[in-house]
Amino acid sequence: MLNDARLILCAGPGGVGKTTTAAALGLRAANSGKRVIVLTIDPAKRLADSLGLEALSNKPQQVELETENETGELWAMMLDQKQTLDDLVEQNAPDEATVQRSRDNNIYKLLSSTLHGMQEYMALDKLHDLYTSGNYDLVVLDTPPTKNALEFLDTPNRARQFFDDRIMKWFLPQKESNFLQRLAKPSTIVLTLMGKTFGKSFVDDLVEFFDTMQFLQETMRTRGELIDFILREPTTHFVIVTGADKRRIDEAIFFHEKLETLNQKASLFILNRVVPKFGSIDLKAIKVPENISQKSWSRMEQKYVNLQKVSERSYALIDKLKQKVGENIVQVVPLLREDIHTLRQLGELGKRLD
Repeated sequence: MLNDARLILCAGPGGVGKTTTAAALGLRAANSGKRVIVLTIDPAKRLADSLGLEALSNKPQQVELETENETGELWAMMLDQKQTLDDLVEQNAPDEATVQRSRDNNIYKLLSSTLHGMQEYMALDKLHDLYTSGNYDLVVLDTPPTKNALEFLDTPNRARQFFDDRIMKWFLPQKESNFLQRLAKPSTIVLTLMGKTFGKSFVDDLVEFFDTMQFLQETMRTRGELIDFILREPTTHFVIVTGADKRRIDEAIFFHEKLETLNQKASLFILNRVVPKFGSIDLKAIKVPENISQKSWSRMEQKYVNLQKVSERSYALIDKLKQKVGENIVQVVPLLREDIHTLRQLGELGKRLD
């Protein structure tokens, strides 16, 4: 996968080590001689620490590799959705006055910071810039966690719909010269009702927002089409990172099935932090060490039994997953003794990923 990949999207539920896995894949590719950038949405400081950086920002920062090679480079950045939208507007606005009107608008402020789905779109928009820049051989994207797989994959289409001509015409200033024509127009009636419900200032902000942001229509359309194309390229690989419990594996399978409806497929399933298999040990036959009390030994026995049960359940679920998607694309990463805090540890994790 790493040999031909130009884009790797690490997808899956939150809390399974998706961001760390994305960084480990990026580091492994960089150590093999590729110019790689990892785009994460995780603001955790320990990820920056493990990469040897003070902090991650919305601008690419180079990571100093511990292995020597002539061409390999690793860069990392953390998505700032507000800054990404600000940059998009600044790059495409016709003048500085339009930029300022956009940023002062209350709807724009809501869109750039808290609106549902905006993080997904900004992640893909930043992906567009990195992928088309020509600066990197491989882009690794740590996607936002989502319960609905299509929510992320359908983001470009939803953004285009938001700025669709038919929608924008409802909110743009009316051009009819006749007062009665304007008054009877359906959009005028709807805006009047919205004003009574949400307040006139909200409607004014909405009208001003769509009027000001007309310049982004064509940009959203062309970028969305290119992102759709990129996501379906043979050199684009989806890596589904999940845990070895039923809920998360069910979610991973759901994502896999949705990918198939889009003529795409998962290249790799990574089952992360799996409790290793235990051998058959007769605990009763083991002599209790003299420096350990019987009570402490009993607690240790119970922990062993509990971990053994967790391991058995996990591997039963993993076997079912292999039957569903194919054994050759399922990779099990065992629960490690320690969290990843250094570039060396990140590199060791990368070696476990096929």
